[in-house]
Amino acid sequence: MSAVKQRVRGLVLKVASRCNLNCTYCYVYNRGDTTYRTQPKFMAPAVVEQLLRRVGTYCRAHRLRAFKFIFHGGEPLLALPSFFEDFVLRARRYLPAYTAIDYTIQTNGVLLTEDWCALLGRLGVKIGISLDGPRAVHDAQRVDHQGRGSYEAVVRGFQTAQAHPAVRYYPGLLTVVDPATDPRALFHHFVRLGARSINFLLPDHTHATYLSTPQSTPYADWLIAVFDEWLALAPAVRPKVPLFRQYLALILGQEVVSDSCGRGAGSVQSTFLVIETDGSIEAQDSLKVCYHGITKEGFHVQSHGLDEVLRAPLIRQCAESRTQLPPACRSCPVVAVCGGGFIVHRFRPGAGFDQPSVYCHDLLKLITHIQNRLLAQLPAAFKARTGLAPLGYEEALRLVAEPGF
Repeated sequence: MSAVKQRVRGLVLKVASRCNLNCTYCYVYNRGDTTYRTQPKFMAPAVVEQLLRRVGTYCRAHRLRAFKFIFHGGEPLLALPSFFEDFVLRARRYLPAYTAIDYTIQTNGVLLTEDWCALLGRLGVKIGISLDGPRAVHDAQRVDHQGRGSYEAVVRGFQTAQAHPAVRYYPGLLTVVDPATDPRALFHHFVRLGARSINFLLPDHTHATYLSTPQSTPYADWLIAVFDEWLALAPAVRPKVPLFRQYLALILGQEVVSDSCGRGAGSVQSTFLVIETDGSIEAQDSLKVCYHGITKEGFHVQSHGLDEVLRAPLIRQCAESRTQLPPACRSCPVVAVCGGGFIVHRFRPGAGFDQPSVYCHDLLKLITHIQNRLLAQLPAAFKARTGLAPLGYEEALRLVAEPGF
């Protein structure tokens, strides 16, 4: 039995199981898993009631000082405004007074109006919006069900949230990387839009859908170009980029809570569970790209507490992915930063998750570049004290001892 301990820090709530867009790369609707077809279109009040009872019990049992709810979909803004008002009211009733509640909504932004911003601002809900770049880039994949691009509507929603006086936190952008696009043009497009936070995501590929080689590192090359542009900006106008900030922190030996990098923060792994519209409790839903039905382990808010769910095989495997690494990863010089990468990207049919990420060489190249840029700016005394030294990508490849890396 693994020594890894888990603690549920939040829930991803599938408020709606349908979407007003039909993005080509969507892991919920367009990557082979069709379980959404059997889900209710919206989360019912009875499901909300039961899940909040479970969360309240869990927070009391573990004396949690903070808990996070992420409203997700499908498209969560397809739900009625009353859903969110009722949820926030009930959550405060069921969770203990000493537990601070954090709310975020991840939306495609198309439906984000003045009225929605007023409501979300009043409820203290942070807003994240999916935007993949300038019009031509965004509209290539983020289309509606008639194949029409959504850029104009998304930017309108983003700017509405930026300007609305009730919105307490500047909306963040979520972007799926496409190495065929111009990284510098895309990054500066976001800067011109006034983005304060940009979260770059790698596409959800497995070893069945993507082949990587040391000679081809398109995602690293793309992200390196963005990193250099980002670093060149004055701190006062430099947006937050969680991916870069996490890597910088890990290189400096700090702890980072993330499901895609690092070795975990402390002795307890933070876990986020997914609640489907029908009340099913599941592991992170990007795992759906691995194969149809992978996240269905038979747990439900009506019949299972959160501590019980943490013992589920797939959920445990996700929690242990930072420590139970493939042999090749253990000898890698950047393993403390990379942490094996996101578990989804390690999947191979017939072999599970016991191999390096499909983005292994991209991550190695990106991390060594960031480390070397950081070292160039650090005082010599600090470098001597920490033992940090420059590390080139080719040198890092040679240091990996396991064959077949």
